[in-house]
Amino acid sequence: MKTNYLFPYRLKKVSGIIFLLSFVVLTLLYFLDGFERFSIKAKVFALVSDYGILGERKSFGFIEDSVTDEILVVLTILFGIIFAFSKEKYEDEMVVSVRLNSLAWATIINYGLIMLSYIFIYGMPFLTVMSAIMFSQLLIFIILFRYNIYKLNKAGADEE
Repeated sequence: MKTNYLFPYRLKKVSGIIFLLSFVVLTLLYFLDGFERFSIKAKVFALVSDYGILGERKSFGFIEDSVTDEILVVLTILFGIIFAFSKEKYEDEMVVSVRLNSLAWATIINYGLIMLSYIFIYGMPFLTVMSAIMFSQLLIFIILFRYNIYKLNKAGADEE
């Protein structure tokens, strides 16, 4: 089966390592409130910027801001996508089926989390949860796909 939308297998290990490192650092900085301590300031172009009720609101202009979280989020998403959608060493119809099944379940679970968040979480915690949900579909897919591939390989090894 042709899978033109997948990245080459040789990118899988490197992207997996960068994805894991950036995700762990992002999570640690968020929970340890470390974005202020490890702040990387830069002048960036902003479509819209707003700093609270009394802060200045700018549109289509350059602002000075910490880009630590932006760098980590871009690394996590970019290398997470490359890791999740890289070819397996042996790609066949069964692997394609497992990938499609895992992607479908990850989407269903992710939208279930979004619905539960809309029903049960209010105020500022809602924005925090929505930020976390930005990564959840990718994480759920990677976990489901890796687990199902593990089960598939184990079943194949048991038959031999």
